[in-house]
Amino acid sequence: MAKHLLVVDDEAPTRELLGLFFRARGFAVTAASSGAEGRALLRQGVYDLLILDIELGDANGLDLLPEIRSACPAMPVIIFTGLQTTDVMLQRAREAGAAGFLSKTQPLDSMLEIINQNLPQGR
Repeated sequence: MAKHLLVVDDEAPTRELLGLFFRARGFAVTAASSGAEGRALLRQGVYDLLILDIELGDANGLDLLPEIRSACPAMPVIIFTGLQTTDVMLQRAREAGAAGFLSKTQPLDSMLEIINQNLPQGR
């Protein structure tokens, strides 16, 4: 069974690119364009991993992370951002339970490697 990723990002081109990239590699991908839509999808479905942007328009991904970790404690969450990362941001993400942190400028192949490292086995 294909691993199911949830991508929450307010930028349509980013959602489309990640969807195409991961589907071509055998993943099932569901995308949300806002924090509210991401929350609703998490309540409705089961995902193997969440790719979460920080700046979502209606929410801050780092602010949503504790709620997500509480609702889905076994699901790895990878923070994905185009923002300049700081030590404070990385520490906040780790403390809130992020499994990893990716920059939107990273090559997709390195992103795939990090996603695969964090996916739960089985299911």
